[in-house]
Amino acid sequence: MNEPNDKLKNLATEVLSSQDLPEDKFGSVIMIIMMVAILVNVIRVIQECNKNKTEKSVDFYKTTIRNLCERRGWFTKMKLRKLIRRELKPDDYKEYGWHLVNAILNKGENITDEEVLTLLETTK
Repeated sequence: MNEPNDKLKNLATEVLSSQDLPEDKFGSVIMIIMMVAILVNVIRVIQECNKNKTEKSVDFYKTTIRNLCERRGWFTKMKLRKLIRRELKPDDYKEYGWHLVNAILNKGENITDEEVLTLLETTK
């Protein structure tokens, strides 16, 4: 259970199960892989936005993620929707895009140090 892949799978499963999404579509291995890709891309976007900052600790990223998720600004939602749109089929995106955005933002408000560290390790 300590492997980063297992931790990522658990994180993706937690995000997907937090919303009222159909189990037949969003409980599959393919959707879990897609959610992992979305979460890793979110971290990459945050890293790119903060590439000039000298502080790059787990606490810094956790605070940044929590602030973005609590504020839920239009830019944050737009970036998330863009990342989700890349991964989903157009019909699924239209029907479930906002549900996934909200699921990611809800999880981001309560993200732990260990989960942030797992995501950061994956992006290296």
